[in-house]
Amino acid sequence: MGQNFLTNTEISKKTAGISLGGYEGQSCGAIEIGPGAGALTSELCALYKKVVAIEIDRGFEAVLGETLGEFDNLKIIFGDILKTDLDELIKNEFQGCAKVNICGNLPYYITTPIVMKLVKSGAKPDNITAMVQREAADKLCSDPGSERYNATAAAVCYYGTAKKMFDVAKSNFYPCPKVLSSVVNITPHKKAAALPKDEALMYKVIEAAFGKRRKTLANALSSDLGLDKGKVSEIVAAVTGNKDIRGEQLDIKAFSDISDLIFDLDKI
Repeated sequence: MGQNFLTNTEISKKTAGISLGGYEGQSCGAIEIGPGAGALTSELCALYKKVVAIEIDRGFEAVLGETLGEFDNLKIIFGDILKTDLDELIKNEFQGCAKVNICGNLPYYITTPIVMKLVKSGAKPDNITAMVQREAADKLCSDPGSERYNATAAAVCYYGTAKKMFDVAKSNFYPCPKVLSSVVNITPHKKAAALPKDEALMYKVIEAAFGKRRKTLANALSSDLGLDKGKVSEIVAAVTGNKDIRGEQLDIKAFSDISDLIFDLDKI
């Protein structure tokens, strides 16, 4: 399935340690996305009270049984993380755990859908640590107004703060990938960055804003959400002071405020 396997155990150990987020591991649980051959999994099992690893490829079943057979605090689920109910998983598997963190070497071709699922999940994981393509890491950690800032970065800002922890050279994988990698840590806000009246609507506003980057925010929202352009322009101007502003200039609070005013229009 196009995997590149991490061969440097020190990087796996470092990534697992970052995922703890300063908590005592033996009181916490971890969900691992894509254990592959189990390099990161073994380090997580050594730190956490319980680990649930979700792997989509059953071709790894025999390998994982061999490499991780010594751990009695591990459960492997063969399934698709994008179809996994994280709320139910946490309720069923992590009773007695003070915190539940998520960690994984994410498949680069579906990094964005996975990150969006995690930050939008009602489960609200206590910490997210992921190895991703370095270009994706730079986008996740970008600020409003920058060229890299996108819908995923805005959604992450609603959940918490993303920070690139370290880069990983190509030589640490087999086979050697064509791209550089980075480990990113996302910690939830202690105080909400925004309190939208309707989270789903706010996400629609964010996605519409970045779906047509060359358009003004008012034009993008009017087109994608089927709203009267005049009313949307008034809303954008009321929040930002500029009816012609583009979506990449807005922080999460502005997106939330705009979605609240759209919500009050009672048109969606």
